[in-house]
Amino acid sequence: MPGETHGVISLLPALVAIGLTLKTRQVLLSLFAGIWLGGTILTGYNPIAGAARALEFVVSNVTATWNMKLLLFTFFVGAMLGMIFLSGGMSALATRIAERIQTRKQAEVGTATLGMLIFVDSYASTMITGSVMRPITDTFEISREKLAYILDSTTSPTASVAVVSTWLGFEVGLIRQQFTNLGIQADPFVMFLKSLPFRFYSLLAMALVFIVILTDWEFGPMKRAEQRAEQTGKVLRDDADPLIETQEDDIETPEDLDPRWWYFAVPIVTLVFMTGFSLLFTGGLTVDAVVTPLLGMNFETLGNNLVQAISNASTANAILWAAFAGAGSILAILVGHARVGLEPVSDAIFEGFKMVMFPVAVLSLAWSIGAVSQTLGVGPFIVGISEGVITAAMLPAIVFVSSMLIAFSIGTSWGTMGILFPVAVPLAYQLGAPLPSAIGAILTGALFGDHCSPISDTTVLSSMFAASDHVDHVNTQIPYAVLAGVIATLLFLASGYGLPAVPALLIGLVLLVGGAYTLSEHVDVGRFTVYDNDADLGVSDD
Repeated sequence: MPGETHGVISLLPALVAIGLTLKTRQVLLSLFAGIWLGGTILTGYNPIAGAARALEFVVSNVTATWNMKLLLFTFFVGAMLGMIFLSGGMSALATRIAERIQTRKQAEVGTATLGMLIFVDSYASTMITGSVMRPITDTFEISREKLAYILDSTTSPTASVAVVSTWLGFEVGLIRQQFTNLGIQADPFVMFLKSLPFRFYSLLAMALVFIVILTDWEFGPMKRAEQRAEQTGKVLRDDADPLIETQEDDIETPEDLDPRWWYFAVPIVTLVFMTGFSLLFTGGLTVDAVVTPLLGMNFETLGNNLVQAISNASTANAILWAAFAGAGSILAILVGHARVGLEPVSDAIFEGFKMVMFPVAVLSLAWSIGAVSQTLGVGPFIVGISEGVITAAMLPAIVFVSSMLIAFSIGTSWGTMGILFPVAVPLAYQLGAPLPSAIGAILTGALFGDHCSPISDTTVLSSMFAASDHVDHVNTQIPYAVLAGVIATLLFLASGYGLPAVPALLIGLVLLVGGAYTLSEHVDVGRFTVYDNDADLGVSDD
């Protein structure tokens, strides 16, 4: 068994945290309970020493460089949103968009499309799409649970397969490292491209969003949430605890200020542009590396230079700089163009900080419980169990399931990739299994587990920018993720026995449509929730 592990006990902290979160809906207390349990196990079952160890985990994870930069990114985003609310720019833009959107379907399709178009970074895409579309989906009485699901299932899956995104550098870097260690003479980026058709879960998750939207085949708790929203007009259930407390109406736009739609567009465009620019800059792209191929019309070299720069980029610095630039641009607009005083601007920034305080706390504890699980050896334990039954044909499916279980337990897709790549890629190489399918299984399985886990950062951010109750988002999304995940597992089994990726995907789409229809029309999946979202709303089950 690779690495050290506490065996099946290593699963307990994450399972306790997840179980308590779903049962009590007290996210912070549940997460800390899991961290405390993990600290207690690591200190020889001494609960006092375990509490001290738990605090060490929290402090070390909050102060880790990458995590700190993400937290600062979140605070800058909060400040930017507070100032955008003050400017009235979001209302002005939403009014313009709403004039062109006439139906619920158009609002949902617009949300999904926007989430996929901003593919450069999943965090930025979630923030932008949620902020822009939430007032519009509220107007058409689309539940916040549905909005959070659309965000979660379009932003991260798209960024994970995009050839220009913050995910690319990390994924290609992992492939390059293993190829170097194994002496494989192949281009890591080409292997990344070859793995794309095998990202079965990622591709099916995106497809399922549009299937559900276009057919109205909701199922499970989501069906009940949508019935509640349509029949009662309540986009949140009674007693829901949305992850963002501050809303646009909580920050008053000065009466003498004339809101312009571009008050919202400028900081958002700045955020997106600066993300792309910062990725290239931190990746070491030079002017000569761009100009020379352009002058020589050598677009292949230009493309290689861009990909190389993104592969070497510092993602944390890129999104931090971009958020700072976005906040700076709306500050300049408010003070310079709108002539708003510094006092209301400062108040708006403070309200923006308040807006993200709870998500920041959740993210901090989610990272900590993930670190506890890794210290206890969740990855080696799951991989060790899997290795005993792996054959070349079974490897893609087993790697996919292992990746999903690890990501669900530790709440991070990137962490899961880091755990599995040094184990699964050499094993696939040794067994003679196709590397594209093995690599695709790791990368898409990590996303599947991430989608199902309430301690995942992307799940938290989706709840945050949809202003949804976090536990409601998890409960309503899991049936959709499981449907796509089960089909993906079958496709990996089939591909291991020789079925090419493209025919497998086509078969998967047919199964996805059939599964969505069956669950919507003939199965009451809603009875399998932890609690009944709409018990007190008189929502029918028809």
